[in-house]
Amino acid sequence: MPKIPIITIYHNPSLMVSKEALKLLKAASNKYKFKVDLIQARTIPPTPQQILNMVHYLGNGSLNRGITDILVPEAPKASTIEEVQKILSEKPAFLRKPLIVDWSRGKAIIADPAIKVKEFVKVEGDDTK
Repeated sequence: MPKIPIITIYHNPSLMVSKEALKLLKAASNKYKFKVDLIQARTIPPTPQQILNMVHYLGNGSLNRGITDILVPEAPKASTIEEVQKILSEKPAFLRKPLIVDWSRGKAIIADPAIKVKEFVKVEGDDTK
């Protein structure tokens, strides 16, 4: 029996874009057969390993881009993964949301605007053809 993929959304329920992204992700989960892992990460930071992976996934080959993309604009500036890990361990709210991660495929996006979810999951579901 094939394993159902899990796609994680780091969600902030007070942001309209995050609510929209979650709604689109849940709707797509039936069509593309994946499970949604909802994390309301305002107070609990991702683990250092998760942060490392997310920076690499967001950067898609560019570490600097991943470091910039994972943090909200008002966060302290970071130039290394270790700095990102320190910033997020001290203040998890600095994690940019909605952040959507497909751990098994090594991909992540900031779903702002929320419509980005549709393309992300469509690409994720293409291997089922």
